[in-house]
Amino acid sequence: MGTRREFLKQAGGAGLGLGAAGLAGCGDSDSRGGSGELTPGQVPPANFDFPTGSLLPFAHGVASGDPLADRVILWTRVTELAPRSGGVPVTWRIASDPLMRNVLRSGTQQAIAARDWTVKVDVTGLAPATTYYYRFEALGAYSITGRTRTAPAAAVSELRVAVLACSSYWSSYWSGLGHLAARDDLDLVIHCGDYIYDFVDEDETVRARRGRADTADVDYRDWLNLAEIRRRYALWRSDPNLLRAHQQHPWFIVWDNHDIDEGFGNELPTGIDGSTSTATLADTTRAFWEWTPSRPVLADGSGRFLRVEDGRYPEPPAPLLVYRKLPYGPLLDLYGVDTQIYLPGHGLEADASHLPEGAPSLFGRRQFEWLTADMLDSAQRGVTWRLLNNQTWIGPADTPDLIEGVPLPKLGISRWTDYSAERAALFQYLRGANPAETRVRNNVFVSGDVHGNWASDLVETSTVLPPGLGLALPNTRPGSTPENLLAGWGRALTGNLPGVNLRGASVGVEFAPSSMGRGGADELIANALGSGAAPLLNVAGARAVELALLVGNNNCRFVEWVDHGYGIVSLNAERAIFEWWWQDKLTPDAPDVLGYQMVTFTQENATALPPRFQDQIDSVSAHGMSVAATVGERVSAAAPEGMLLES
Repeated sequence: MGTRREFLKQAGGAGLGLGAAGLAGCGDSDSRGGSGELTPGQVPPANFDFPTGSLLPFAHGVASGDPLADRVILWTRVTELAPRSGGVPVTWRIASDPLMRNVLRSGTQQAIAARDWTVKVDVTGLAPATTYYYRFEALGAYSITGRTRTAPAAAVSELRVAVLACSSYWSSYWSGLGHLAARDDLDLVIHCGDYIYDFVDEDETVRARRGRADTADVDYRDWLNLAEIRRRYALWRSDPNLLRAHQQHPWFIVWDNHDIDEGFGNELPTGIDGSTSTATLADTTRAFWEWTPSRPVLADGSGRFLRVEDGRYPEPPAPLLVYRKLPYGPLLDLYGVDTQIYLPGHGLEADASHLPEGAPSLFGRRQFEWLTADMLDSAQRGVTWRLLNNQTWIGPADTPDLIEGVPLPKLGISRWTDYSAERAALFQYLRGANPAETRVRNNVFVSGDVHGNWASDLVETSTVLPPGLGLALPNTRPGSTPENLLAGWGRALTGNLPGVNLRGASVGVEFAPSSMGRGGADELIANALGSGAAPLLNVAGARAVELALLVGNNNCRFVEWVDHGYGIVSLNAERAIFEWWWQDKLTPDAPDVLGYQMVTFTQENATALPPRFQDQIDSVSAHGMSVAATVGERVSAAAPEGMLLES
């Protein structure tokens, strides 16, 4: 059945801790974590043709998400060789230690076919800003142990979040997810959408499950029905790096187009008849809620969470609503927005009555009013930062206009190109066009979708004149591959003068750390030039595209459109530091490379050299700081990593 990954390592290393957890279960199940009759589970037989990443019955590991100060969602799935007709009772336990000796909460939930055998528990009664460990038990076996962390309720000195997007199984070996899993100082992992993919990119046929690179195969083509959508999540969770990243950290996920696309389509030739597809938007969103540790919201559009107090499965009252907010104490409010559901193709019409007549809306009026009012309230309550988990680049990134108000034809790099009126309404609200007539400061948008590394001030439009603020220079650091030298372009200076804020129109900053695999400008160049075997030429072409974007869009502060990976945002009361971490997507277990580092500040210091102004993102070197990886002040012991299989 192919190679298997260290599922017998329970006798040593990290696995020893997991084995000890099982032994500690002998005796009192309430205080020791389980029954002595439990076992680590079963290796799936070779003829079991379903994607798995851990031992049966918990073949897709564990996950947690959407933490609040007193609760968190825990997730797992029960997988059997032959699913039964009735339910499977699953016991969950949450403890203060990785060996599960000090169990604090426990309960039982039924895994049933109607929910694709998934288990989701809203565990309540937890302490804020606290690390917990958890696992599940069923059918005489236990799952791997997971680690999670609640949100703070009071002031904390620092928060650290990871950011990623566009995680294509077929496009990458996901080394970055392995590096994420190994970090012990993170509070949260944010995914900006395209968590799963519906079809294989024709330029990125890096791997296939069991080597079956055949578009007739269910794991190498677009889905046709609900069962195949659910199986796609199982394929993703069969990857040991993704499985470990979920095991070690809580996640905050929003969907994008590939997650919920109900239409059939393949870039690679296929003999499958797409007209046989029965997949619907209800199916794709249903699978999202079943397979992600996401907390449903109420149906009234308020963005408020459904809170389940008795351990029942949190069924989403309105499965098409995904926008929501995670409060992280006085330092941070986290928002997840939806800029996908009203795009053409889903058959839904957005209420655009908050915009000028004829202007289309991505948010819809209900979401727009929820978001803007809550951001204003957040600022008025004194919360330091507002961070938006946003699907796609919102800062202008396209053909610039020659002069303000005279638009030129656009390339459509980001979907916001077609929704400029709503972008303007949002930014103007943050600038002071709101009921309080006050500026909302310290806003950070983290974005995905475009598969490029990007940093931007947030303004409505971009023009060629006046010329870009800050000299454009190559990044002196290399990327993750030998050919990716001088990886990207950034602005060496702030462009401001002492006491003179020339970038004062910006209402926040945008940070986009590329993709976890899906391709960038180098692939576009390879297609245009037919130069697939000339990586140096492709990178050179990408450098030219990057420079044009930087020079043409005054708001752009850094762009690199070749490398792939994830980002880290380190926030405290004075500043936020942004790090781009890259890995060679074509190489398993590739090293983690710090590609670029930038900073924004919460307070103005107009007399500093160079001056510091809010809502502007700069390279750390522009402020006299050295490029050095940030390290968290807090470290939590990792959950034991045994019982994983190779995909």
